[in-house]
Amino acid sequence: MSLELLRVLGSPGLLQAPACFDALSAKLVEKAGFQCCFATGFSISAARLGLPYEGLISYGEMVEQGRLITQAVSIPVIGDADTGYGNAMNVKRTVKGFIKAGFAGIML
Repeated sequence: MSLELLRVLGSPGLLQAPACFDALSAKLVEKAGFQCCFATGFSISAARLGLPYEGLISYGEMVEQGRLITQAVSIPVIGDADTGYGNAMNVKRTVKGFIKAGFAGIML
């Protein structure tokens, strides 16, 4: 977890983290004044495939989209890492990949 996300999570009051699905939607969340955003598997699946999230978005697609999102904004972005995309070894790979993509935190 990034230090910036820890700061945001530690601040008093309620925290809203609107969903984003691409760089533009993340920029809109940031411009609206939110302190962080959440890249959800559902929203990315809907934007990329026009389909509901049913495990159709791959690890690689999530990491690629996450990299584009995190590079576009200065606020922390939390990523939806689904179930880790497989067994325990895949979870380790997923965590490393999401960190490398720039996610401030992940939800498994």
